[in-house]
Order: sequence, then C-alpha cells, then structure tokens
Amino acid sequence: MSKVVSTRLQDDTFERLSRIARTLDKTPSDTVATLVEESLRKIEFAMIEFRSSGLGRQAFMQDSSLAVWEVIEVAQSYQMDLEKVAEHFNRPIIWVKAAFHYAEAYPTEIGLAIQDNQAVTFTHMKRLLPDMEVFSLKEEK
Repeated sequence: MSKVVSTRLQDDTFERLSRIARTLDKTPSDTVATLVEESLRKIEFAMIEFRSSGLGRQAFMQDSSLAVWEVIEVAQSYQMDLEKVAEHFNRPIIWVKAAFHYAEAYPTEIGLAIQDNQAVTFTHMKRLLPDMEVFSLKEEK
C-alpha cells in the first residue's frame, strides 16, 4: 500500500528535480519517492550511500567505489566470514558489518544485483569492448 504526500517545492528545486527525473527516466513524483526512500536508508544504515551508476541507482559503501552487492559477492566466497572479508578489502570489520546489515535488510535487491553480475559473460563484454581478449597465464612450477 502507498500513501500520497503533497509538498511544495521552490521553482529552482523543481527544475533540479525534473533534470534528475529525466536522467533516471522517471516522473518527478517517482523520483521524489526514490530519493526519499534512499534518504531514509542512508539515515537507517551506517556507511551506506546511493549513487547513479551504469546499472541505475545503487547502494554503495561510503568512501569506496564498491556497491554493497560487490562486497557481499566477495563475502560469499569467504563464507560470509567478517574477518576474512575485512582483510580482503583492507577495511575495518565495522565496514563489512555495515554491508552485511544492509544486505540482510534488502536481500532481494542485493541478490538480484549479484545474479545480474554473474550473468555477464565474455560474449556480453566483447560486445561492449570490441578489442577485449582473453589471456591465459601458465602456472609456474
């Protein structure tokens, strides 16, 4: 269920909102709803911020170029071991906990992002990067 909230915006604020809405391919009303939701999540979760990316708006770790889903994808390879993940990223455990807490609250969002990332293949990438090549390294004995 959703509720309608009405608010007045200054003309310049509405113009800025409209520009952002166009870049997101949303209506101003939908954009306000998105921005309010993101703001609430930033308040509710430490070390989380939202940014636009090639994949749309995503939750990122503050002071990092990593989206939360990227931290969780790496964490899964360490069986969600806080200390190992913190060591992997050379970050404090509290930073990893922040990602874990966000992912726990929004498992579908994070799970779908990881699933989408894992679906990207060499074929997909070479369409975007025509000069891309695969290199194989021989293991030294």
